[in-house]
This record gives sequence, C-alpha cells and structure tokens, in this order.
Amino acid sequence: MYYLWWQCCVWFETGCWLVNEETLQVCSVYNMIIFTSKNNRYIYNQFTNDILVVPDAYNSLKDSEIQDDLSQLLETQHISFESPNLENSDKTHSLIINITNYCNLRCSYCAYSEHYPFEREHENRSIEFDVAIKAIDEYVNRSEGVEFRHISMYGGEPSTEPKLVSRIIEYAKKKANNFKFSVCTNGYSMSNEWIQLLVQNEAQLQISIDGDKESHDRYRVDKSGRGSFDRVVSNLNKLSTQAPSYYKSCVYFVVTLSPPYTLTRLYELYNNNELFHQPWYINFVKPTDTTFIDSLNLSKQDFDFSSQELHLANEYINASINGDAQNHFGYWFFGELVKGIHFREFTPSNKIWINGCCNPGVDKLFVDCNGDYFPCERSGSFMKLGNVEIGVDFDKSQDVVNQYTEDCNINCKTCPNVRFCDACYLGSKNGHVFELSSKYKFCHKRIAKLKLALYIYCSVLEVNNSAFDVFTISHI
Repeated sequence: MYYLWWQCCVWFETGCWLVNEETLQVCSVYNMIIFTSKNNRYIYNQFTNDILVVPDAYNSLKDSEIQDDLSQLLETQHISFESPNLENSDKTHSLIINITNYCNLRCSYCAYSEHYPFEREHENRSIEFDVAIKAIDEYVNRSEGVEFRHISMYGGEPSTEPKLVSRIIEYAKKKANNFKFSVCTNGYSMSNEWIQLLVQNEAQLQISIDGDKESHDRYRVDKSGRGSFDRVVSNLNKLSTQAPSYYKSCVYFVVTLSPPYTLTRLYELYNNNELFHQPWYINFVKPTDTTFIDSLNLSKQDFDFSSQELHLANEYINASINGDAQNHFGYWFFGELVKGIHFREFTPSNKIWINGCCNPGVDKLFVDCNGDYFPCERSGSFMKLGNVEIGVDFDKSQDVVNQYTEDCNINCKTCPNVRFCDACYLGSKNGHVFELSSKYKFCHKRIAKLKLALYIYCSVLEVNNSAFDVFTISHI
C-alpha cells in the first residue's frame, strides 16, 4: 500500500505534491485552479486538498489544454453539503444589539443611505432599555455553558448613546460574570465619559476608517458633507494618549474599500503611522441592491485594483519569507485565506458544511431597535428570527438554510473554491426576496481570491518552508 502511494506522488519541499500522470487523475474534470508561483506551476485539487506541482512535461500546455487532457482521464468527482439542524439548537454564542438608528455621519456608501432602497433609513431612534433587557435575558438563557458570553453594540452610532450603552453593560454583568463587550464605531465622538466606559469594561473597539485623508474623506462625511478623517485621527490620538495599553490591546480598524480603489494608500497609512499599526479587517462596499456604484460616474479603470492587489501580495510574500508573516499589512488582507490553506485538512471528508455561512441565531443573534431578531447586523429585514416577545423562531431560517444547501449540492459540488468559499445567505438576498442565483454573480472573484492566496502560499514556501509556522489554528 505504501509502495503504491509513493509511486503516485513525491513530497516536494514546499509542502506540495509533485505529480505524474497518475496523480493528475485526482483533479476535477471541469473545475480546477491552475496557477503559477514565483518558481513553479501548480494545480490545486479541491477534492483531496492537495497542491500539485505540474511536471515539466505539462508546462508547454495552456491551462485550458491541461483541463481538456484531464477531462479524458477523469471521472467526475464532487463534494456534498450538509445543513445544520437549527431546530435542535439551544445555544447562541453572541448577541448584537442595535443601540440606535441615529448616526452623526452620512457616509455615501452606507447601507442605510438613500443608495440602498431595501434597507432602513437613518432615524433618531434608539432601542428601549426594556427591549434590550429582554434580549439579554434570552441570550443568557441560550448561552448556558459557553466559556465567554459576548455582546456587540452596533448602530447607527453607539457613541451617541453612552448612557444607554453603560446601562446595558451594567445589566449584562449583573446577569453573568463571563461577559465580553465590543463596540462598532466611526470614531467621530470620543468624549472622556465614553473613553472611560470603554476602558473600564475592556470593550473591543472596532473603528471604521478607509485609508488616508483623501481616501477616507471621499465618502465618510458628516451631515454637512465635510470629511471626518482629521477629527477621527484627533480622537485616536486622544484615546491612545489617555489609555495606551487599552488602545494597543483592544482597538482594531475596519475599512470599506470602494472605487476608485486606493489599496496602496491604505498600505502606506498602516506603515507610516503607529496609530494604525493595529489589526485590520477589510471589507468591500456592498455591491447589490444599490444605486451607489452607478452614482459614482467613474471609469472602468477606477474599478480595477488587481495591480495594487498583486503589488501588496508580492510585498507580503517578501515579508513572509523574511519571517514577518503576521506583522505585515498583507496579513490583514490575505492572512485568513492563507492560514486556511496552511491548516487545510489533508484527508478531507467529501461531506462539508456550507462554507461562509453561519448557523443563524446560533453563531450570533442580532436584535434591532424594534426588538426583532435577525441572524446578523447585515440582514436588514431578511431572515427574521422572531422577536423579544415570542423568542427565537428557527422555522423560517431553517427553510432558507435547507434551500441554500440544496442549491449548493446542485451548483457548487465541483467548484475549486468549495472548501474556502466565504459566500453566505445574504449573497442570495435580492431586495426582500431570497434569490439563490444572486450569489453566483461574484463566484469568479472568490475563485480569483483563492488563486492569489495559493500563489502567495506556494511562493513563500518555495523559499522558506517554515514561514507560516507562526500561525496557530486558533487565529483562523
């Protein structure tokens, strides 16, 4: 048995397999990723999770020719998806409370702006304390036995309601002693009272910022249309001066990339200002159910940032080779997917959970200002899970999950990104309707993202095969 195994593949120094004609037969007939690193050409096999080095005999062939050649050798393989049984779920791991619908900024791309007709609008309304109490009580009952309970404060802008946030934190701490808190904020308001509240409760602070002054002020403006960058940076300086240890351990940034893309400026901001040498989470402006993109009146070139992305990828490759795989800015852009590749299963099952999707109401539960429950803060009015009066009702959610899983079993079972896809249910949200075909609009981008991460991973390991040993599974 071991002799036959060794005949089909040779372990390559980079942690990839060197393939001959026999091993090529484990690739998909119709779907595979063929990519070139700095020094080699590879095939990623989604069924076995192997990364295969293409032998020299195949290097003269185009990718399409390799696929054509394989299609004559291979039988179709596929992976099947399983859906969770939400009705038997008795745990909720995280509660998100929409503190207020009011915001002191008017960001152009905001999901609650006039550019998103299927979402709520800005309004001067906050959650009633009694409603928040009911949500916390239910969450405490549904989180019995978890190591840590987590409440996240969302908006609108939570910093405009410091007294309400304080009361919610105080009440939660009386209900249980294992609470952790986080706050999503634009950083525009940073009173001494607010800072004291955050620091005393060690609340994780998620601050939205989109790059340097020019990039940030293009869309993140106040009600008068003035940019917010200078004021946010002033508040960051204030917070880091008053509470330096808190700033270092509890502050992280969220960027929303939107065209014209300025990824290189974001990279420079991270490198050149110690205030921003913190964890980053990078999102893209919501591209569906919106008039925002059409309103920009930009050239096609403004929507392309592939050259910037490749430049950052190469910078990250060099940094990782030199032992800096976790401190370089590229880590926050590529790191999660690179880690997923590094810790992939080498004897994977052909049955998997629906990647990218949470267990609605189990992984987290969002309560809005009306007291209605939804899977998360991005759900809008989609997939309502009940309310604080009747509790969590999984019937509708289970139906959506089952439909989604069934569709994946038809359309995703041979996709090369099947084990790494981050598409979630909301990718199939079209207005107020669940439309499964919607998520496939962006599949090519998700596959391109995986291909770039594979390029990074193999290019690094070809030179330094211990570069990613600094990663731990708990960081994924």
